[in-house]
Amino acid sequence: MRLLSCIAFLALVCLCASCTEDDTASGVPHYVNKLTLGTGANASNSGLTGESTTFRGLGGVTVIYWRLESAADFGGVGLSLKIEKRSGSTYTTIGTYPYASQKNYGHVIVSSISLADAGTFRATGLLTATSAEVASTVFTVQW
Repeated sequence: MRLLSCIAFLALVCLCASCTEDDTASGVPHYVNKLTLGTGANASNSGLTGESTTFRGLGGVTVIYWRLESAADFGGVGLSLKIEKRSGSTYTTIGTYPYASQKNYGHVIVSSISLADAGTFRATGLLTATSAEVASTVFTVQW
């Protein structure tokens, strides 16, 4: 009986030792391709405040903060945020706004744009050199 208990204990120790930790549980962030929008930026953690997909313009201008996260390290490449406005069932590009990376590494970029129009829009984060899409999201601006 004692031998059986030792074997069971040893099997349990081997099983636990072979399991890998979840990245978020170990304190290592797990990045995904994601574009989020908000009403402000939090400089202390590269996050956004007032995350939303609906924004209200003031004085004819709406400032929207965006956070583009990539599963792959950006590696210092230039990024662009393409804004398209929906008309019926189609989207028409109203602008592509370049963002020069300040460092040669990282998974997260936070910046802002100003829009002087109301409606439904699609924002898409792109790698400037290749126009490869990182992530996109649909949002609404109301007056």
